[in-house]
Amino acid sequence: MFKPLDGVLLLMILTVALFWSQCDREHGTKPVSLRIVTSNTDDTLSLSRDTVVVMEHLTVEIRNETAAITRSDCRTQQCVRTGFITKPGQMSACMPNGIWIEILGSEKTTDVISY
Repeated sequence: MFKPLDGVLLLMILTVALFWSQCDREHGTKPVSLRIVTSNTDDTLSLSRDTVVVMEHLTVEIRNETAAITRSDCRTQQCVRTGFITKPGQMSACMPNGIWIEILGSEKTTDVISY
């Protein structure tokens, strides 16, 4: 049932998976701005300046080129527990309030899984 070459194949697959997980897929991509999307607006703010954005249902904080939803009036508080996002392509969302934030980078990256 299990042949010696099956073990070699499994070892090769695990090696590739480990190598890929250690690679930085955003090589050279620097966080530049934060996109805040609500049901009514789609705004982009610079990450180079520390800022606090207070909205009706939540607060977004930009600090040291990172961003987080730091206060929300939603019941689960999952968006607040997500913490600070740091890399281009990362997102945090408050689904009950219909608001999400995304870090944008200096160059467009492609997610191999969704491509």
